[in-house]
Amino acid sequence: MSAQELPAGVGPDAAANLLRPVAAALDGLGVALCLFDEDDAVLLWNRSFLRFFPQHAGHVQVGEPYAANLRRFYEGRLDKREMPAIERYIAEGLARHHAQQRPFVFEHEGRSLCVASLPLPGVGRIRLWKEQETAERDGDVISAFGGLSGAPEIDGTVLFDHVADGVMVTGSDDRILWVNEPFVAMYGLPHRRAAHGLRFAEAYRQAWAENRGDERALFEEGMAILEENMRFAGAPFELPLPGARWSRVIAQRSPDGKGFYAHVDITTLKRQQQQLRVAERRARESEALLRQKSAVLEATLERMEQGIMMVSAERVVEVCNRRAMQLLDLPEALMASRPSFQQVLDHQMAKGEFSSTPADVMDFIRSGGILDTVQRYERQRPDGSVIEIFSVPIEGGGVVRTYTDITERRRSEERIRHLARHDGLTALVNREVFLEHLRTASTAAAQGGEPFAVHYIDIDQFKPINDRFGHAVGDQVLIAVAERMRRVSGAGEVLARLGGDEFAVLQHRVREEAPARRLAERILSALAEPLRIEGHALSVAASIGIALYPQAGRDPDLLLRHADSAMYAAKAQGVAGIRVFGECLTGTEPDPSAWISP
Repeated sequence: MSAQELPAGVGPDAAANLLRPVAAALDGLGVALCLFDEDDAVLLWNRSFLRFFPQHAGHVQVGEPYAANLRRFYEGRLDKREMPAIERYIAEGLARHHAQQRPFVFEHEGRSLCVASLPLPGVGRIRLWKEQETAERDGDVISAFGGLSGAPEIDGTVLFDHVADGVMVTGSDDRILWVNEPFVAMYGLPHRRAAHGLRFAEAYRQAWAENRGDERALFEEGMAILEENMRFAGAPFELPLPGARWSRVIAQRSPDGKGFYAHVDITTLKRQQQQLRVAERRARESEALLRQKSAVLEATLERMEQGIMMVSAERVVEVCNRRAMQLLDLPEALMASRPSFQQVLDHQMAKGEFSSTPADVMDFIRSGGILDTVQRYERQRPDGSVIEIFSVPIEGGGVVRTYTDITERRRSEERIRHLARHDGLTALVNREVFLEHLRTASTAAAQGGEPFAVHYIDIDQFKPINDRFGHAVGDQVLIAVAERMRRVSGAGEVLARLGGDEFAVLQHRVREEAPARRLAERILSALAEPLRIEGHALSVAASIGIALYPQAGRDPDLLLRHADSAMYAAKAQGVAGIRVFGECLTGTEPDPSAWISP
């Protein structure tokens, strides 16, 4: 399978970056990991890999062929009698690597290791090792990778199979790329692969395949809800499920059209809301019945995870549970006095409760905050927490409002969005996002906006540090390099890690070479400061290539390539060099052949 079959923009390097947190997590479980591309070249390994196979420490590197890896393994394992057959052993090891379908156990340096080799379509293969003493858990660890079919599976398998909510990822064509196990259970699928390639409406229809008799009306209602809501990602909606269950679907779309859906089981909440509606109706029919049920209702309210407020047709707050008072920071004395809903709003306004609330929501609040139709919205509180407010009108007047703290859910969604667009080590934007900024700058400049400069930065002396002191120290060096570049960059300039020890800067409002050189010199000066990491005194430098718009071209990809070419010319000068694309490589005059016409 080629990289083109992966979701747009994801290749082996991106897959390796996505798997780094997984590799670190597997270290904690004592599981060794090594990732290879489709040409059997090493992409990624973790500390447990070096613990199980110490002969690779200081030798294994990104891009090393698996055959070389096997040769080092067998040279330390075979005795003199077996050494003549080493080439055969290597060939057999490669064949196993390509064709292995099930784990097997072998002995190595006093350990009994269980190893699995699994294909990652569009990336290559991943190998996992674990000591046999805890191999009874290996099935769970290995199976967690069994459904990989692209980037969503790589990132989601470990993280999202252990959350309570269902998670669904769709492609730009709205077909399902991946679901987690809670989704499979929620919608009654035989296994997760049964959802692959379906539209969500098709998966929902399968969930009702054997339950359309007495519940057909609910099924048709759910299909109507789907048809109306799937066109607009972002607005939460609720779906009925067989067996009197309900799910709330919350959707987000990424810029490339992929959909990320959380499916929350709200069966208990729906039942509780129904109980509240029944209680309210019966209370209006009989005051005596209300007194009998009040104790049960109060106990239910106090145990609910959501805040509940019930406002009568006269706009008096009849019910407000303790959770609602906590979420809204309402004093118990005020709520015990049966205040009007307006008094509650006045109290909140006086305390600045709505300081972060958008104007349209404030208009609704000032109007009294009571609707005759179902309404759901989110509001950020002054302490930074986010609550979801759901209003359900009561027949005859009044409303029931639920308040749910969704702060952690929003933070998780933000973390996912951040990880998708930033380098996991340095927190700089990644190559894809940098190219987005570069295209935007090019378009603006072509329409009469300001010209700009692209800096392509390669860290000199990094590989010897990485080889000698290990990747942990190397990672700290890259973090320090990124921080120093942030320190000397101007406001609005875009810094990115393109991969490995290569970085880039998009410098706005640059009409000539001088300001671009000044920024490059500031970067070199900042990097020249000595580093002290884990007791080691280290030093690095950089080679910087600069491409100016429009002198070096107008196409974003071409500008980046020209900045890269200039960087290699700078590297040829020696450590800590700067070259502007278009300069003569052997003199002070520009070399016309180095210029590319716009």
